Amino acid sequence: MQFALTDEQTLVADTARGVFSDFRPALRETMETADGFDRTQWRSAVNEMGFGSLAVPEDLGGSGLGMVELALVMIEMGRTLWPSPFLPSIATALPLILAAAPETMASNWVEKLASGEAIATFLHAPVSALSREGEGWRLRAEGLAPFGHVADLVVVIVEDRIAVLEPTFAGITVQRKQTMDRTRPLASVTIDALLGASQVGDVASDAIAQALDRARVALAAESLGGADAVLDHTVDYTKQRHQFGRPIGSFQALKHRMADMMIAAEAARSAVYYAAAAADGQDPTFAEAAAIAHMTAIETYQANAGHSIQLHGGIGFTWEHDAHLYFKRARSASTLLGTTDQSRDRLAGLVGLSAEAA
Repeated sequence: MQFALTDEQTLVADTARGVFSDFRPALRETMETADGFDRTQWRSAVNEMGFGSLAVPEDLGGSGLGMVELALVMIEMGRTLWPSPFLPSIATALPLILAAAPETMASNWVEKLASGEAIATFLHAPVSALSREGEGWRLRAEGLAPFGHVADLVVVIVEDRIAVLEPTFAGITVQRKQTMDRTRPLASVTIDALLGASQVGDVASDAIAQALDRARVALAAESLGGADAVLDHTVDYTKQRHQFGRPIGSFQALKHRMADMMIAAEAARSAVYYAAAAADGQDPTFAEAAAIAHMTAIETYQANAGHSIQLHGGIGFTWEHDAHLYFKRARSASTLLGTTDQSRDRLAGLVGLSAEAA
């Protein structure tokens, strides 16, 4: 695959970098608010700049662009640690609804989610969580949902079905939790509710799997942005910090470590771009590409964030420095849409290898 950004895609990336760089100074203040994000920033990015509707088809009121453009925006979000429900709402719940929900669900929610007027979150549940009861469904599920405390809609993924319901629905309890990553708060969601037939979409599992793969590519892109950021911050710091009369970045051991960080980030970039392009081109290898991008980008982010803390020395371990914020985001990303080991096992199955062989 030959890949190069078009002029339009470059403009999307440059615009996103400018927007999220402007939001960056308010990061710490924003993550400590009750909502965990700034609604003014949210409206500006999602609605006014149109980032929320990038990958929504034009016939549904979107821009009709694709996964590549969405990935470019996610990279810039990850670079600046922008705290917002974009990943759960726009990059995960929205494609699930587009791909898997009954038409009535999509028509009711797509425009609201894409414009930022409504916010959605998602929750995984075992197949046993959903059972027939009369003419409807009984749903019993619990788990942690990103930005669940501000969600207007909860999308519950149950194997080859999704259930779509509002948090105010009878039988749902949502409570924000204090978690390690304050830039992406989680809420505990407990559901014991009787749903109507129109609230449960019964679809081919392939549609749900593809929507989740798109979400994993978006998460991988965000992680790539974080991996880039910690490398840049580390290089800048090692140029400024002097020891023995010279910048510490001039020492060979540190140069090698940062070179390794850069090589890993470039490998992750290739994986993310390939997966995004495969999604847009409806490439039959998209599932494999998504698994590779997911595990490569997130593992790179975790490694680079750890190296960054070490290379910053004592200051890297302090609350006042941002190194720990990137490290915590990398750790939380590693389980948000499945672990990297699960992606590795899935890739092994897709290419005809056993999980043990992988």
